[in-house]
Amino acid sequence: MDTTKKVKKLMVEFDITATQLAEMIGTSQPNLSKKMKNNSLSVADLEKIAEALKINFELNFVMENGVKI
Repeated sequence: MDTTKKVKKLMVEFDITATQLAEMIGTSQPNLSKKMKNNSLSVADLEKIAEALKINFELNFVMENGVKI
């Protein structure tokens, strides 16, 4: 699942719109939508989303044997 799909899933889970999420992370709705459309959300964007939703965000490389780096 790509990053945009994950963020959209979070929006459904938290029952919020893109406009509401954009406000929560301090950006405009058009800017957030553009990044989501291009699947170009940065790690900083994802960290802000997690912080705004009061959830954890982890970024890992996961090897075939399950080891996370």
